Amino acid sequence: IDVAKRKVFLLRRCEMPEKNLLEQKKNNLMKALNRQGADYVPTMLASSCAEVAWTGQKVTDVIGDANAYVKAMTDVFEVMWGDANTFSGTLFTPAISDIIEPVQNKFGPDGVTPEHVQMPQMERGEYDQLIEDPFGFVANVLLPRKYPKLFEDREYAKKTIKAIAADKAYAMGVLFGMTDKVLAEKYGITGICNFADVFSNPVDTLFDYLRGFKGTLTDLRRQPDKVKAACDRLWETYNLPKLQGTPAPFPYACHMTHIAPYLSPKQFYEIYWPYEKFWIERAAAAGTKVWIMLEGRWENVWECFKEVPKDSCILHIDDDDIIKAKEVLGDYQIIEGGLKMASVRTDSPEKIKDDVKKIIDACQPGDGFLFCTDKAWIAPGDVNPVSYTHLRAHETGAYL
Repeated sequence: IDVAKRKVFLLRRCEMPEKNLLEQKKNNLMKALNRQGADYVPTMLASSCAEVAWTGQKVTDVIGDANAYVKAMTDVFEVMWGDANTFSGTLFTPAISDIIEPVQNKFGPDGVTPEHVQMPQMERGEYDQLIEDPFGFVANVLLPRKYPKLFEDREYAKKTIKAIAADKAYAMGVLFGMTDKVLAEKYGITGICNFADVFSNPVDTLFDYLRGFKGTLTDLRRQPDKVKAACDRLWETYNLPKLQGTPAPFPYACHMTHIAPYLSPKQFYEIYWPYEKFWIERAAAAGTKVWIMLEGRWENVWECFKEVPKDSCILHIDDDDIIKAKEVLGDYQIIEGGLKMASVRTDSPEKIKDDVKKIIDACQPGDGFLFCTDKAWIAPGDVNPVSYTHLRAHETGAYL
């Protein structure tokens, strides 16, 4: 990494036209992604709303004012360097909690940290109904079971559905759009993920929305044939239709994986990988890439990514060892990750810098590497007070 060059970029930012800054950062990003000799290792962003906490505010206090929220989400980049962004924002607002119960996604007591509660509604003996008619089963069985009032009071249902749709449009349309615009135009930060082209593996669909953690893993042992038949049916009716178009060349299609690290290698290759491989090869055939969050540990199935075209994936490494991931997969796919968020919570700025240097020295050769924290910056406690001070004061930007 050319630290001197990065210093010059940051110190000249106020003198440099924003468009030129965006072009310089994006050009360097594409060099790294295409193994064309990047000038320095690009730094990726991964966050929810913790940037708001960095300004001393709560998300719940400012999210109703789009301009105030976007300013609070982006002020940190006056002192923190970033080249590209995977995700920054929230898929919901606190209004949802006032609209419907039970609510699965909400902000915690600190007014910043998002919380998710699994509420699986499908029973273990209902696979045949799901397989016969997935959409009918959800509409006629699961929804009335979870939200009975929607089916008992028509006026309440109309008002509630309209309010939820408006909230989603505000959070995912207005807030994300405004934030991305400021990140790009003011700070030269490119968004690399196309959330209009999000892949959902049918095994994750079953895991996330229907049977939950305990139910899905138990079913895979006790009734694996039913699980496979249900996933094939979900793939046919829900997942595959979304993949009929050609993926955009950039930003890239993306996938937040969930159940994979809890599967044995045998289960992974039999039930999960065939769908994943189809999706990756679809993007490769279109001449583009996919960004995949390898949530948890994937080392025992890393070899699967050698079965798909070279550099067709950007693999975000989570709990696995980033240096080992680069050694095993770095010649085949783009690797993203680096600093453990646990270190950012507890270590001194000096140790963090030493760790970053070690990671970059090991992973930079040959390009195909993007630096990022392993997990997203989502809570106030994710960066310790010493690092907060360092963030504000360090003239070359923080290593996050």
